[in-house]
Amino acid sequence: RTFTPSFVTPIKLLPTLSKYLHQINMVVLPRHRRRFRNPYGDGSEGHYGPHSQRGQHQPHQPSSTTRSMILLIAGMGIGYLILPVLMVKDISPRSQTIGLNDVVQNLERQRAAAAAASYPQANEMTDQLGVYGKDATQQLSPLNLVQNSRRDVAAAMLRGDTSMNVGDSMNYNHRRASSDVDVDAGEEDSAEDVAEEGDHDTSVVGGQLPLPVNMHHTFTEKEDKEVEEEEINLNDAEKRFIETQQLIASQSIPTPTQPHVMKTPTLPDAKRKKILVTGGAGFVGSHLADKLMQQGHEVIVMDNFFTGQRKNIDHWMHHPRFSLIVHDVTEPIMLEVDEIYHLACPASPPHYQYNPVKTIKTSTMGTINMLGLAKRVKAKILLTSTSEIYGDPQVHPQPESYWGNVNTIGPRACYDEGKRVAETMMYSYKNQNGVDVRVARIFNTFGPRMHPNDGRVVSNFIIQSLQDKPLTIYGEGQQTRSFQYVSDLVNGLNALMNGNYDMPVNLGNPDEYTVKNFAEHIKEMTGSKSEITFLKATKDDPTQRKPDISTAKRELDWEPVVQVKEGLEKTIAYFSRVLEESGEIIPTGQDASKPKPKVEDEA
Repeated sequence: RTFTPSFVTPIKLLPTLSKYLHQINMVVLPRHRRRFRNPYGDGSEGHYGPHSQRGQHQPHQPSSTTRSMILLIAGMGIGYLILPVLMVKDISPRSQTIGLNDVVQNLERQRAAAAAASYPQANEMTDQLGVYGKDATQQLSPLNLVQNSRRDVAAAMLRGDTSMNVGDSMNYNHRRASSDVDVDAGEEDSAEDVAEEGDHDTSVVGGQLPLPVNMHHTFTEKEDKEVEEEEINLNDAEKRFIETQQLIASQSIPTPTQPHVMKTPTLPDAKRKKILVTGGAGFVGSHLADKLMQQGHEVIVMDNFFTGQRKNIDHWMHHPRFSLIVHDVTEPIMLEVDEIYHLACPASPPHYQYNPVKTIKTSTMGTINMLGLAKRVKAKILLTSTSEIYGDPQVHPQPESYWGNVNTIGPRACYDEGKRVAETMMYSYKNQNGVDVRVARIFNTFGPRMHPNDGRVVSNFIIQSLQDKPLTIYGEGQQTRSFQYVSDLVNGLNALMNGNYDMPVNLGNPDEYTVKNFAEHIKEMTGSKSEITFLKATKDDPTQRKPDISTAKRELDWEPVVQVKEGLEKTIAYFSRVLEESGEIIPTGQDASKPKPKVEDEA
């Protein structure tokens, strides 16, 4: 189409623009005039102008508003000159106004031409469309299709997509339809006959047109049956999916490390807590996470996997209320939690002596970060301290009131003194900032998921016995230790967190063994042929260790319930599975060592 937009001749604007351009030239001044706040040299405005003469009459200059209007009008005039040249390529002498109706009618004509080219029965369609209105093709306009909720067809028409035919636009309510022509050539019925037989509805519903007689889509009985079966199968799949989601949200999944299924109840929002466990992929932390998950809480485990192992928490990774954050506790973190169990720190001598500075930073900076988080979100925080703060004790058994006997510069000092400082910070935050704190002093603990190379007494003796390797004892073996099973410790931590007592509490088993007797006990339980060998004693190794748990009994109503023998049986079974999976394991000695299993092949 060729047309001429209706507008004033741009040439007539030139005199006016020339006048305004003169004003513009006066506005765009030399820089040295603009610098002196007197762009037009009016002496009455100030004495800073370089050419001003006080008292000399200057012509009136336009205000800033007038100058802005001049620039605006000039810009509009220039655009008015250029825009028609860009927009109109062919200007005919005939002037007419182009409106939305013209655009729509032009689109309709193009679509009608495309439809005629797409359908051999275009004439028959036109005849049928003529029954329903004076201009039936208008029923297929993009505007009408949009009004009739056929936005997809309207969009296709506006794009010029002829692949979407009129029959498709009319039959969008059918979920599945056959595009075969159901009337053979030579046996075509008229539109009236088809309507009378009920095979085709010729009424207009919602402004939509019926299909042509020879193009209408039908459902066969077979297709109806397929649709019903598809709906039934889809519903079954949805039900199975929902059931699966409900199942994994109600329990753990069996893994080689944790083959037994643990149930997780669903608590109401008012009772469910969001709990952070630092070091939650480690030995004690993973068992604590099990306890909290089985109580129905939301658990966030944070670990950098220095000593922790992902397999310890694999059975919860699918659960919607369990989260894992790989993060170093020495770096600050922003979370929203209700409680914090701060367990993060290497606990075995070879591991915490591997990087003493890092161990100190974990106990100090890590504790500061967790206390800062607890202060910010008003969360309760529990620190897992250690019996090592008593050093080589001169009081036996050790009560919480004993201050200890620690070598501040010895090889164990990075761990011992780090925990002592951590306790100090806990009570400083409590007294100064009102943070709700708990401190547990943990004695020797054993059980499944211990790191096979942590160098502790229990793990070393079991690994050596199962492989018939010599059981190594450092010193004469007369030093004493008290061993508690991990489930007892977890119950004690949970009781301390949920109780009202906020002073340090010993958590351990008063059942005391000499290291030599303990080695003989494990050798007997495993049926090992190992021999017991004695090596040089390690520096600052405590000569005796036994907790006084009277405070825990009184304040927490807690004491160990698992006998050492029962716990050892479970632990031996666990390490037997570990050996089957990994092959030979060389236990870690008392020297500093990175916590990485050493596996050697017999080749």
